[in-house]
Amino acid sequence: MLKIRIEVDVKDRILVESGILFGKYGIKSMTMDALAEELGISKRTIYERFKDKDTLLLEVILYYKNQIAEESHRLIDQSDNAIEALFRIIKLTIGQMTRMSPAFLHDFRKYHQKVFKEFSEPGEIRDFSITQKLLETGVYQEVFRDDINIDIVNQTLHTLFDLFGHNSSMVDAGFDRKEMFDHIIIPYFRGISTKKGRKLLVDCKTLLE
Repeated sequence: MLKIRIEVDVKDRILVESGILFGKYGIKSMTMDALAEELGISKRTIYERFKDKDTLLLEVILYYKNQIAEESHRLIDQSDNAIEALFRIIKLTIGQMTRMSPAFLHDFRKYHQKVFKEFSEPGEIRDFSITQKLLETGVYQEVFRDDINIDIVNQTLHTLFDLFGHNSSMVDAGFDRKEMFDHIIIPYFRGISTKKGRKLLVDCKTLLE
């Protein structure tokens, strides 16, 4: 049992720290040799758990995706209302994106096309269930209107979220993500909110500060 626990810990540590290094320096510059050196382990230890760099990258992305999903669902369950949960999730997501170097996405697209293609499929790189749950919770709590089509609203939200990515023309033009949030996401949610929800949108804005 102890051996299994140690194995899990080593693999998780490789995933967590590789994700941090990929995000900070890009993927290309972090060779398996460089990763082993940074992690203070042998390259063999990495290859015993991941057959190649593509496999490691795939598992890193899945690991972080699952971590964000778990935290987002927890925020929805523990927040006082769906609007508060929205702001907390957005803060979490923006924090993740701002810590990621533009080199990560560039290297991901250029040098790891097989993995990138897999995550380019609809719904793969992001979890639509998070926003689905947020919207359904908000309707139940009467902060979102009960006449909205949740599927349409959910799909539109993710189209708007594309504007915040590193390959976004708006981000490239120098627009601040927080300002974009204030002028894109807030008005969208105001449009689907009840009077109670619109008040909460104003009250909860301080959560992003």
